[in-house]
Amino acid sequence: MIKLAVTGVIGSGKSVVARMMEVMGVPVYDCDSRAKSLMVDNVTIVKELKRMFGDECYDANGLLDRKYLASRIFVDAANVRRVNALVHPVVKADFVHWAALQNTPVVAVETALLYESGMIDVVDKVLTVWTDEETAIKRTMQRSGMSRPQVLSRMQQQIGVDELMLLSDFSICNNGDNPVLPAVLSLLEELGGR
Repeated sequence: MIKLAVTGVIGSGKSVVARMMEVMGVPVYDCDSRAKSLMVDNVTIVKELKRMFGDECYDANGLLDRKYLASRIFVDAANVRRVNALVHPVVKADFVHWAALQNTPVVAVETALLYESGMIDVVDKVLTVWTDEETAIKRTMQRSGMSRPQVLSRMQQQIGVDELMLLSDFSICNNGDNPVLPAVLSLLEELGGR
């Protein structure tokens, strides 16, 4: 089984590529959605987040208050590092367990923080999905409601697209001008997953 990382900066269109792979029968592990679930379900994470940022991290029903947490995390790079050091190892272990349960020639893991999270240690190949910075900013603002400075702040906390491209085995441009589907099909054929 080949474990393929699908990565790219925020707003690059990696989720679109990952969904295409899913439709084509490739199981996809979405790090963002799993991290969100684990931040509610994993006792160690819940306890540590409350210790770091207070009980206000969770509402009366035990649901994570994402806006509150983001307001505490993204104002200080040290807070980002602390939360990442807590959450990333749990997500990584969860992915390894999940991948072991799959029975396909290729599985994919969608992750914006491939290197920062250590997920690079448990994948075989890397696909970077990329677009120009302005397109990425606009997509993220439209999708998330974040302001331009907020998007730029998040981008500054990620490895840049140029470095990602140098570290990747494959790349797909998802700028809205180039057809993505043929590139995804070609990649999966090359990996034996189609």
